[in-house]
Amino acid sequence: MKKLISLSFTLVVLATAPEAFAKINSADIRAARSLFQSSGCTSCHDATGSAAGPSLKAIAKRYKGKPVITELAQRIREGSQGRWGDLSHPAIDYLTPTDASMLAEWILNGAPL
Repeated sequence: MKKLISLSFTLVVLATAPEAFAKINSADIRAARSLFQSSGCTSCHDATGSAAGPSLKAIAKRYKGKPVITELAQRIREGSQGRWGDLSHPAIDYLTPTDASMLAEWILNGAPL
């Protein structure tokens, strides 16, 4: 039974690995950076320093190598609470799922300029 559980876990990890290690192309970098700035994200998040919310660098570090693009995109759109202490993230539900995923991927790739 333990071998079956271990095998199942391995298959899940391998199936989601491409999401964890996705590289973002230059057009998406520009689009994500623009979206980050135009969506009000800069009022709480900074690239390296701590503002009202965690820095983009801290977010990328926390989730490095983990397949969380979809999860992070969902939190961006729907909001979240308690992931960074008492901080809550407001819902940004006007973003499309595609835009939220691109933004999440950009953040997880270190928010390249």
